Amino acid sequence: MVAPALPYRPDTVLSADILKILAMTIMLIDHIGAFLIERSDPMYWPLRSIGRLAFPIFCFLIAEGAHYTHSMPKYMARLAAFALISTPPYNLVHGSEWYSPDNVNVFFTLFLGLAAIYSITDLPKAIYTRLGQSSLAQNKKACLLLGLPFCAICYMAAFLMHTDYGEYGVAAILLFHLLRRRPVAAWLGFTALTFVFFEFFIVTPNLTGGISYSSVNVYNIITKLIAAPDATLYYYHQTQMLAPLAFLPCILYNGKRGNFNGKYAKYLFYAFYPVHLFCLWFVQLCR
Repeated sequence: MVAPALPYRPDTVLSADILKILAMTIMLIDHIGAFLIERSDPMYWPLRSIGRLAFPIFCFLIAEGAHYTHSMPKYMARLAAFALISTPPYNLVHGSEWYSPDNVNVFFTLFLGLAAIYSITDLPKAIYTRLGQSSLAQNKKACLLLGLPFCAICYMAAFLMHTDYGEYGVAAILLFHLLRRRPVAAWLGFTALTFVFFEFFIVTPNLTGGISYSSVNVYNIITKLIAAPDATLYYYHQTQMLAPLAFLPCILYNGKRGNFNGKYAKYLFYAFYPVHLFCLWFVQLCR
């Protein structure tokens, strides 16, 4: 069943397809800066700063797509397939082998974020229905309670796999899903999420007499900040705090898919990611 459209303002102009094109363009700008320009170049930081807006738009679109897709399993399968397809170019452009466990592309993060949504929506309904508990299948709180462990697995998988944007990305997608009808709260929550994940670090002394920096997440809070008596929180401003500015194009979203409605048109958006990475890698080789 397709979810009803949100009551967006009639003067909004951007469809989902236009938002995708915008996000892909911003991502290309970011990756040109990341893979083709030296840090000492004066254009490096402007390009990377602009690029911070791409990922939130993708997260927003994943949450929207979860509401409009006719089949969550097929949607997840497409993301998983392109996550695998994108693995070689993603690793090559990062200067590593065709596969590296330290370089896991963003499609895996988007897949796990969508899987987390599935874990608290369709999956509990299917389980309750299979068990003959049709009343629980229609109870949102019961579905949420049953799905939380599966959702936590998706979150931890992003952390353990070291996917691009990791557990931050999964949390962002979930946030946009849960607060879909409260866009102001969703973007304020995303701003707070970004602030916690990218502006603070856990500082702990190491065996060599120096200090180690760790990102703020559930695992590090338990194992380092709480467990280590000398651990402290350290604030350091990063350009990722520009990411919440992605709300500017997203508030112009009109709730419509767009004009790219061909049978295979949607695959062009998926294919852009591995293709542009291969192109950037080729440019690296030719320099």
